[in-house]
Amino acid sequence: MIQRASHLIVRGFEILIVVCLAIMGILVFGNVVLRYAFNSGIAISEELSRLLFVWLIFMGAVLASARRIHIGFDTLQQAVGPRVRRALVVFTGALILAGCGIFIVGGWRQTVINLGNTYPVLEISYAWLYGVALVFGVALIFPVCNNIYRALIGIDDGLTEDLADRIEGLAERIEEEAADAASKKKGGN
Repeated sequence: MIQRASHLIVRGFEILIVVCLAIMGILVFGNVVLRYAFNSGIAISEELSRLLFVWLIFMGAVLASARRIHIGFDTLQQAVGPRVRRALVVFTGALILAGCGIFIVGGWRQTVINLGNTYPVLEISYAWLYGVALVFGVALIFPVCNNIYRALIGIDDGLTEDLADRIEGLAERIEEEAADAASKKKGGN
């Protein structure tokens, strides 16, 4: 159940990130063209782009955690055995869950405080800016709990895999596929 919820949240965040990037790109590019070509601009471009960028960062952090591609220090984890490694995953997961609690409480308080404050041009509440901390805190719980669950039941694959190792493995696979394609091409000529 946790894995299913985690997957749905990841997929939703992927879609929202693409939408945010598309809107930001259109607004910023359009605003640049309008300013230089017509000495005009889109009034909401700066505020909306900034707001979307903040949401994009926090959603990207959840996505990185869910896919276990965030930056981490794994020197200690590489030096210990699988049992200790899983214990470290549970320990760091507990710390992250505590951080989620801080984000949820702090995000809620800031959202409530800023309900009456509005963006000058967008004329929407600043709660939209601070509410991202609340969404981030809640959403991050799912992938972190999934990692803790996997560590507790003994699934060790990919819990602490180094991103550089993943990239190197992918590069090697691409090189092998390119070599296979080249040898097939030579054999066919």
